[in-house]
Amino acid sequence: MFESGDNANRDRISDLESEKNLDNIDANLSPKNVAIRKKQLEKIFIKLIVFGLAFGTVLGIGTYFLLSKLGLGKKPYQLEQERLEQEKIKQEPEKRAFLPVIDTFPSIPEASEG
Repeated sequence: MFESGDNANRDRISDLESEKNLDNIDANLSPKNVAIRKKQLEKIFIKLIVFGLAFGTVLGIGTYFLLSKLGLGKKPYQLEQERLEQEKIKQEPEKRAFLPVIDTFPSIPEASEG
């Protein structure tokens, strides 16, 4: 409804205080300070990019090896083919048992001098 004069005075006082704070802020924004802060921010930004690329590379390589170790990187027809090969090996143990095994190789006798 009706504002008292006290509130208006309080607003003016707070406005004056905020203007003094703005003057202090403007004093810190000299071109030299702006250039220094800009360099600092550029260094931080570059470090973040390098860290992100390194972390992403390590994470990607780890994921690749994990997927290949678990066999999740293979196509379905490759999995089916491996399963069929394993079944063939299990069904034919007798044939593999009769394969010739060479334990020793013939050697040429050394010529004796005498």
